[in-house]
Amino acid sequence: MSGERPAQAGAPPPGTSLGEKLSTSVGIIAAMVLAVLVNLLVARHYKRWDWTQGGLYTLSDATVSTLRSIEEPIRVYVLLSEGDPLTLSVRHLLDAYRAENPRIEVEVTDPDRRPAEFLAVQQRYGVVAGKTDDGRIVTDAAIIVARGDRPHFLTASDLVEVEDEDDLRSRPRLEQALTGAIRSVLRSERPLICFAAGHGEKSIEAGGAGGLAALKDRLNKNNYEVVALGGRRGADGHGHGDEDEEEALAAPAEPAPEVDLDRCRVLVLAGPSRPVPASDVARYRAFIERGGSALIALGPVPDESDQRYVDLGLSGLLAVAGVELRSDFVFELDPKLRSTQGFGETFAPIVRPHPITEGLIKAADLGLGPVLTVASSLAPTASGPVVPAPLLVTSDKAFGMVDFFGWARDPSEPKPRDGDHPGPLTVACASELPKPAGSSAAHGPRVVVVGSPGVLYGANWQSPELRGTAVLVESALSWLAASPPMLDIPDKPAFTAGLRISEDSLAGIFRYVIVYMPLAAALLGLAVYLARRGSERRPGDKGGPGAPAGRDARGAPAGAGAEREGSP
Repeated sequence: MSGERPAQAGAPPPGTSLGEKLSTSVGIIAAMVLAVLVNLLVARHYKRWDWTQGGLYTLSDATVSTLRSIEEPIRVYVLLSEGDPLTLSVRHLLDAYRAENPRIEVEVTDPDRRPAEFLAVQQRYGVVAGKTDDGRIVTDAAIIVARGDRPHFLTASDLVEVEDEDDLRSRPRLEQALTGAIRSVLRSERPLICFAAGHGEKSIEAGGAGGLAALKDRLNKNNYEVVALGGRRGADGHGHGDEDEEEALAAPAEPAPEVDLDRCRVLVLAGPSRPVPASDVARYRAFIERGGSALIALGPVPDESDQRYVDLGLSGLLAVAGVELRSDFVFELDPKLRSTQGFGETFAPIVRPHPITEGLIKAADLGLGPVLTVASSLAPTASGPVVPAPLLVTSDKAFGMVDFFGWARDPSEPKPRDGDHPGPLTVACASELPKPAGSSAAHGPRVVVVGSPGVLYGANWQSPELRGTAVLVESALSWLAASPPMLDIPDKPAFTAGLRISEDSLAGIFRYVIVYMPLAAALLGLAVYLARRGSERRPGDKGGPGAPAGRDARGAPAGAGAEREGSP
């Protein structure tokens, strides 16, 4: 054996120099400073990304503008238990609200886990509570939004809209409910919107596509008070056209309870179908001249003989706004604007810039626009006090047919004739008059005139295709009332909220889980076992299990010929 000793391996490295230590320390300090700066930057420029389907937690422009206008604390009490399916979604959405304005103060009170705090909220706001069979506490209010002592209650049905109970499809309405509640508590008064009645107008209580109940409900939810004004019946004492249908949707025959017109913020004439008495016209005109605002929606009304249009007697009222209603019937011939059905009486007018139409212009790329059906054109009067600003106009291919009844006897593709009004035609306009003497209001009387009464009907709030018309009406009323724009938040997509299992489906699940899946696993295990047994019994494999014990692959005794370690 050799007497040399092997060299020792793994000798310790030389010591770390002072420069390397300083460099490491400076790097650590720089990383800490960078982390602090990044956190400060993130805190000042908060940004959230919403990857949910349909952007459930992405706030709309209406919500953002509402939140940024808040100047005092708004408390939001969430009275949902931890196990409620809505709790997590509500918390995420309220986090987005607080990111826009820290004055939104959120307090989550689980009635099951924090009964003392819930009792305090219950006593303060009068929340009604009860227990279910399994001991859980349920309340009649899921969320309370409060400004001082002024609360607004939201129930679970306000937060989610069930579209199809059979398929368990639901549509979340969290943002609409929360923002609407915040607006409700912020407003200190409820402007009064007065609908004229007694001249064949649709009733504010009539539902369906041809009634005004949908508009009334929309106004109420935006913290407006809606009433019907009394009015005298026309001189003829009855309506025109289809009596049964007209009377079913028209205002009641007896006059509505008298309301002081001076209390009204906005007067609405929603498509009268009978002549308006001169006394009512004088009353409405005096209201505007004293500083009131009005929305007038009216169009062509045929008389009983279907030979001419009814003279509604409103020329004196329209003259206050410098507007004249023409006795024509508008046809839009531009294929890009007219409906594919009909002769062009249904069309999408061109939107002109105005404070009322700002939202429509911004949403034009999304396909949101107004739609009019059966309209008459408007024109400025020769001696009006102001020049009305056009809101909606037709294309230059449209025209206003004067002899509509002659054409209707043998209808064909409409073509302009001599005497018809050529396009482009104005079908909606707005006027702002000078302030009355001694008025302290921020602006003078405002009047919006639309040449089609259909813009006020319920179909515009029930059909997504007509949503642009509803936005136009809501924006016009907000402008007339000098109030913040009405809450317009797009609906989130509906989703399946659960799984409905029938008896047959339950039996099938039982067979798969209890029989088929265990049987398949057993058969697979048996196949693996048989495959391993077959490989163990296969002889002749080198070095395999079939070789004789105690011998190597050449048949020699195991270990024979192996060299000893350390032999010379």
